[in-house]
Amino acid sequence: MFCSVVEALKAYKAGEPIVVVDDEHRENEGDIVLAASLATQEKLNFCAKEGRGLICIAIDQTIATRLDLHKQRTNHLDPHHTAFLDSIDASLVHGTSTGISAGDRSITATLIADENSKPNDFIRPGHLFPLLAKNGGILERQGHTEASVELCKLTNLPNAAVICEIMDEDGQMMRRDGLFQFADKHSIKIISIHQLLEYVKSLQADAPIAEQNPNCRFFSESTLPTEYGNFKIAVFRNGQTSAEHTVLYLDNAKETTPLVRLHSECLTGDVFHSLKCDCGNQLKNSLLEITKRGHGYLVYLHGHEGRGIGIGNKIAAYALQAEGLDTFEANEKLGFHADARNYDDAIEILHYYHLQQVDLISNNPIKQKSLEDAGFTVSIQSLPSKENDFNSKYLNDKKNIGKHTIITEQ
Repeated sequence: MFCSVVEALKAYKAGEPIVVVDDEHRENEGDIVLAASLATQEKLNFCAKEGRGLICIAIDQTIATRLDLHKQRTNHLDPHHTAFLDSIDASLVHGTSTGISAGDRSITATLIADENSKPNDFIRPGHLFPLLAKNGGILERQGHTEASVELCKLTNLPNAAVICEIMDEDGQMMRRDGLFQFADKHSIKIISIHQLLEYVKSLQADAPIAEQNPNCRFFSESTLPTEYGNFKIAVFRNGQTSAEHTVLYLDNAKETTPLVRLHSECLTGDVFHSLKCDCGNQLKNSLLEITKRGHGYLVYLHGHEGRGIGIGNKIAAYALQAEGLDTFEANEKLGFHADARNYDDAIEILHYYHLQQVDLISNNPIKQKSLEDAGFTVSIQSLPSKENDFNSKYLNDKKNIGKHTIITEQ
């Protein structure tokens, strides 16, 4: 009873609301979704009157950064990790009054989608609730937030979508059969997130490599003499997240297979030389090995601190480890995945340098699998980790739980 994704995209591009349904084993709920750039009072009133749920606006990181919207505090108990940002209204100069009316919220929605809008165009707190989509979109998280922004990308509309949960007349959430009846009653298209996911995967599979991850692009380059060697240094910027990744590389011996190190940023280990981890030594030794071979790339990945949870949460995880939790349990106790990193940007960077066969400096099987899944031929070169009284349990946990190939030296 679902329509095709192509039919839904055509309706969405025309500004029509559609219904998007998630997995029966997830929330099993449906949302009204419409392009924020094409929002009207009539459409917002339809959401409020017929949808009855909370009216939100799903956006990407570029819009969140432009409007200076920040994540709301969380106790990490939400099983679906909904990323609420500051609630906002369009300011009075844009013709709003209290902010709550359907007309006011349509003005706010279209203004959020306007690439020329700025933070001072809005009042906060307000009556429209922005939700931040994951950088990897629907491929990373199969939620309504990511699906809605994905619809915008696929139709070349600004990456902002009004979404509203659909409730039944008795106030309960409307489920699968009721959602089909709802779509039929209002003559609107209905698709599932699973359909959309498979559609995006098919586009990825058919696209040339250079077009599969177009967000992370070369930004600047110079030279960088260091105590480990005289490197070229390049910066790549992700256009959606504004994350800037650094590459130190040598290409003096191009006839050799390049060494590659995907190094997750670690402030405590790389800068402060913490004894709790082996990151600083892995960084130093990787640069020395690249210098020795004369051909290699160290990709320093921004946003990977604490296996993707950030420096503040990483230090909170340290406190939990002091109470007896292992490094993976500590991340999960804080409400995160044991390892929240992805390597999409790193893969795009390696494609930029036209690499196909690499010797990967890593103990981490996930890094190896990520590159192999992306079509690289990978050989592993493990560097020994320097063990001490402070990192012994950490290294053993990575070896025994994370299945890292750890070779230790005193």
